[in-house]
Amino acid sequence: MKTQNQTGLTLIELMTVVAIIASLSLMAMPNLLTWLPDHRLNRAVRELDSNLELAKLTAVKTNALCTLVFDQKIGDRKYDYVVFEDADNDLEYDEGERAVEKILWSDYKSVSEDSSIYGGAVTFPANDENKHVLAFRPNGLPIDNIGNLNSGKVHLVNTYGHKKSVVVSPAGNIRIESEH
Repeated sequence: MKTQNQTGLTLIELMTVVAIIASLSLMAMPNLLTWLPDHRLNRAVRELDSNLELAKLTAVKTNALCTLVFDQKIGDRKYDYVVFEDADNDLEYDEGERAVEKILWSDYKSVSEDSSIYGGAVTFPANDENKHVLAFRPNGLPIDNIGNLNSGKVHLVNTYGHKKSVVVSPAGNIRIESEH
């Protein structure tokens, strides 16, 4: 009678593979824990950059001002920033004006404005309601509350202290900067 060759892993071989996988997982865990806050910071900065571009394009498309205002309350909720079509050109959100985007930093969990920056986390000038604001004209140029060309930065930080900024130049160019 023939016996068949048995194939497969022994218990010792299986335990060795599990131990190797566990060791590799433990070595990778610190990198994974720092990766997630950095990923959220990158996502928040890219979304702010995109929303500034959206405001500029909306101004061009509608041939009217499109404004981004920080710390804006709409209804019962306060948003960290709102992009809206500014129908009355006052750089203040009024009921009835169309909100294009409404953003909360808390959606990114470990990301917030960097209050340690001299001059504040948001350097755009304030409107009459004392809120930081930036509007784009139909020609794509950024302006402040009195119609002058505007520029500024928004500084963000994550729980590990990693920092990034979104910068708007007086010519309307928008870029992301990493800070060290």
